[in-house]
Amino acid sequence: MLRTEFAELLSDMYKQTLHAVNDLHVEPVPATLPTPTRSRLIGILDRWHFEPYKLSEDELIACTLLLFELLFRIERMQDVVPVSMQQISAFVHHLRRIYRLENSYHNFEHALDVLQATYSYLREAGVVPPVGLLSFPNRMWKSKKVFDDGSLVTTLCPEEIFILFVAAIGHDVGHPGFSNHFMKTAESPLSKVYDGRSPLEHMHVQLLLRVMHQHDLGTIFNDQLKGPHLRKLLLTSVLATDMSVHSDFMDRLQRYLSRQQSTLCFRQTVLMQAILKCADISNPSRPYPVSQHWAGALMHEWAKQASYEKSLAFKPSVQESTSPLKEAKSQVFFIDHFAQPLLALTTRAIPEMKKFLHESDKNRNLWMTRVQELEARLPTPEDDDAPEQGADDFINVFPLTLPHSRQAMELRDDSFLSPSNGSTDSGLTSPVASEASFSMLEEHAAIRAAGKLGVRQQKIINRNSWCATSVPINHFTPTQQSTSSPLAHVHESSNGSSPTYAA
Repeated sequence: MLRTEFAELLSDMYKQTLHAVNDLHVEPVPATLPTPTRSRLIGILDRWHFEPYKLSEDELIACTLLLFELLFRIERMQDVVPVSMQQISAFVHHLRRIYRLENSYHNFEHALDVLQATYSYLREAGVVPPVGLLSFPNRMWKSKKVFDDGSLVTTLCPEEIFILFVAAIGHDVGHPGFSNHFMKTAESPLSKVYDGRSPLEHMHVQLLLRVMHQHDLGTIFNDQLKGPHLRKLLLTSVLATDMSVHSDFMDRLQRYLSRQQSTLCFRQTVLMQAILKCADISNPSRPYPVSQHWAGALMHEWAKQASYEKSLAFKPSVQESTSPLKEAKSQVFFIDHFAQPLLALTTRAIPEMKKFLHESDKNRNLWMTRVQELEARLPTPEDDDAPEQGADDFINVFPLTLPHSRQAMELRDDSFLSPSNGSTDSGLTSPVASEASFSMLEEHAAIRAAGKLGVRQQKIINRNSWCATSVPINHFTPTQQSTSSPLAHVHESSNGSSPTYAA
């Protein structure tokens, strides 16, 4: 029975990731980025005061492509990474469609933010060129660093840098907007597949790899010598972003810094994990106004999860309130226990990152001052406001992340809409199916049917949803207009030339 259940879960995981990639794929429309727009976005990307949430969707895509274009100005990059910007453009557009718009934090804006932070760290360390280099057509760049000269950051070859950029932009793809802890409590199928060990991060990697292969970026893994190593680097880097394994990583990095004797493979792994982890939680080290935005976005997403947990009769596992005081206190706690220690340890390995540690120090003091100010005044009713969360607001997430009870309910609801769909799942799609129909023996059929439900409804869903009819999106920030051509609305008159992407 256990083997059958596990086999069916793996089968459903395979099918649903395949459906997710295939059903959300569209052929990009060629577009040219106007020169004035290109120059403006290059300037935006070159600042640590980076605010992707103020960019249009078209500009988010364009910024992502500019950072990847920058990599191919590095000598030897094109030789060892045999892909074109057209392939990368198709890959980025496809990946973007699998990120949920409904998430106030774990969305494509966050993915670009992490990519830009990754670029910023490597630029400070002299491993990648400044993005301003893109203002000079055809100019190439070579690092002054000597490979593996004793400093950890010099262990990265062009291939590893490329994989790190891919991991950064795809590290949260398909994120449902709730946590691993929630899925373990809810006994969601995805959590069962991975035995509760970083199920979301494993899902992100599986989706990322599928999209890479769909657009032939997976050719980088075909090299018999380095291919398996690069694939493992991608996996281990994304898995390290699970905060439940944070202390294990800190111990591993501390041990390396204490003795600094290890294989090249280990040094590359721990370096890429450190950079991606720092980038993933870089918000507290951004300028304070930027840090404030991301703190509010995360609190909003947490409050929605807490509301969803209560609708399922679960004890909330995250903060329910979005009050300014709780937000400020949570930031002080997070900086003290996670962001600051990680940055401090990483700075020992990459001294050039010290400026980001100083910014985190400043923000910690500002957040602490805010705590004191808020505690000094009388609370108001608005301080405990939390966003309303309907039971169906998570209906369009990746099906295997949902609790079985929700999948079964959606299945019963759908049976009234389409009593017969050709399925042989006994009784499960019948309008008169009883509660007894949803026994353990039929649990796997329910999972399969949930996946089929996703395929049937793809034509009427939000364009980056998984398996549900469209529902109103409660955005944390003002909704931005989307278009079928992601660069269609990035218009500024110009007679200059710029690269043509498959946009």
